[in-house]
Amino acid sequence: MKASSKDARSLKPAERSRLARGVNKETEGRGEDQSGFYLVYDGLSAFVARAVMIEEATVSLDLKYYIYSDDTSGRILTGMLLQAADRGVRVRLLVDDLGTRVTNPWVLAIDRHPNMEIRVFNPVEGRSGIRRGIEQVLNFGRINHRMHNKLLVCDGNVLITGGRNVADGYFSKAETEFLDVDMIAVGAVVPDASSIFDEYWNSEVAVPVTKLALVDDDTCTLDELRERVAVYLQGERESEFSRALEKSDLAEKLIAGDVPFQWGKGVLFADPPRKAIDRDSVPVSAYPGYKLEKTLKQCKQRLRITNAYLIPGVPGLDLFSTLQQNDVQVDILTNALATNDVAAVHGAYSRYRKPLLQAGVHLWELRPAAQQKQRLHWFKGKSRASLHAKTFVLDEDRGFVGSINLDSRSIIQNTEVGVLIENVEINRQLNRLFDEWTAPDAAWQLTLDGDRILWHWESEDGQKRVTECEPETRWWQRVLAKILSWLPIEEQI
Repeated sequence: MKASSKDARSLKPAERSRLARGVNKETEGRGEDQSGFYLVYDGLSAFVARAVMIEEATVSLDLKYYIYSDDTSGRILTGMLLQAADRGVRVRLLVDDLGTRVTNPWVLAIDRHPNMEIRVFNPVEGRSGIRRGIEQVLNFGRINHRMHNKLLVCDGNVLITGGRNVADGYFSKAETEFLDVDMIAVGAVVPDASSIFDEYWNSEVAVPVTKLALVDDDTCTLDELRERVAVYLQGERESEFSRALEKSDLAEKLIAGDVPFQWGKGVLFADPPRKAIDRDSVPVSAYPGYKLEKTLKQCKQRLRITNAYLIPGVPGLDLFSTLQQNDVQVDILTNALATNDVAAVHGAYSRYRKPLLQAGVHLWELRPAAQQKQRLHWFKGKSRASLHAKTFVLDEDRGFVGSINLDSRSIIQNTEVGVLIENVEINRQLNRLFDEWTAPDAAWQLTLDGDRILWHWESEDGQKRVTECEPETRWWQRVLAKILSWLPIEEQI
C-alpha cells in the first residue's frame, strides 16, 4: 500500500551510495555557499546524464517536465524509473498537462507502485477529444498558465536543469533536433532545487493522476507492466540511446569525483507555482524574468543571448537599447522563420528585428543545417535544427542556463526555472558555444541596408552569400508570418 503523500517532502539526501560518495569528494573543502556546475550541450550526453542519475539513485528521484513524451527516450527513462522504484527509490514525477497528454493507461499501473507517484500540473478535466477542447475554451484564463520547468533531482545530491524536455528531439534523435543546453549541479544549489520541487508537488495545482479520468482500455497489473518494460528495454539494447549509455563513463567519473565541475556561487530562479492560478497574489519581484532583467541591467561589457522565442516587447527593446548606449555590446541568437516551430512567435518577433538592429544589437538567426557537423556517430541521416536553448553570457564572469524564453508567455504566463552562475569558465564555455552556433555555416547574420534587412551566410563551398528574402522559406510561410505579425496576441505567445 502506497504511503500517503498529501504533503510529501524531499527525503534526506543519500550519504552512503556510490554517487553520494563521489559528490562528497567533489564538495569536500568547499564553502557552504559554493556549487559545482557542469555544462551539457549535446543531446545524447543530456540523455545519458539523466539515465545515469536514475541508475545510480538509491533514495529519491524528483522530476518535473513540461513535456515527457511516450517515445523511445521517454519509454527508456520510464522503464529505468520503474526499475529504480523496485530498488526502493522513491520516484515523484510531475508533468504539465498541456505539454504532456497523460492518456496512456500504463500510467495507472505505474502509479500503483508503492514507490512511485505521478502528478499533473493544472490539468484539463477532459482527457481527449471534444470535451477537452470545450474546457480549454471555457477555462482559458486558468488553462493558459503552464509549468514550463525542467528539473531532475537525484538523491538530494545532484540536479539537472536547463531547457530540455524529455523527448527524442531534445536528445538528438528526430527529424527536428533541438539545440539546447543543460546544467548538472552539485553543492549549495541542490537543496534549493529540492525545496522548489516540494513547493510544486504539494501545491493545489498539482493533481494526482489517479484523480483524472483516463481511458482504462489497456489495464495491466504492476507485474505485467514490469514484464512489458523488461521486454521493451531488452528490445532497445541496440538503440542509439542504450549504446550511448553503455559506452558512457559519466557514472564512473561522478563516483570517482572526476567530473570537471566549475565552482562558484549559484542562484536558482524559480516562479512560485501559485503564479499559475493567482498571478496577482505573486509579487512581480518573485518572477525569474524580473530577477533576470535586474541581472542583465548590471552588465558592463557584453551580453550574449541564445533564446528560442524572442519577443522582447517595448521593455526588452528599451533594455537592450540602453545597454548599447552604455557601451555594452548585445549579441542575440534566435530562430529564423525556417527553424521556428511556432509561426505566430516568428511573426511577433519579426516586428522587433529592425529596431534591434537600429539600436546596434548584433542579431543572428539559426540555419536548419546548423547541427549537422555536430551529430554523433550513433545517429545516421540528417535532421533539421531548431533552437531551443535559453542561455545568457554576462560580461566575463557569469552565465545563466534555464527554461526562460524572452517573451510574455515565459515572463508573465508560465512558471519557469533557471540558474545564475558566477564562474569564469562556465562563462567561457557558453561564449564558445555562442560563437559555434553563430558561425557563418550555422546561422544567418542580419544587417540593415537602409530600410532593408539583409541575411548573410556562408555556403557549403565557403562562398559568402547575402539575400534580402528570408532564407530557405516558401512564399506562403512568409505571407503567414506577416499576417500573424499583425495580430494583437503578443502577450499570449
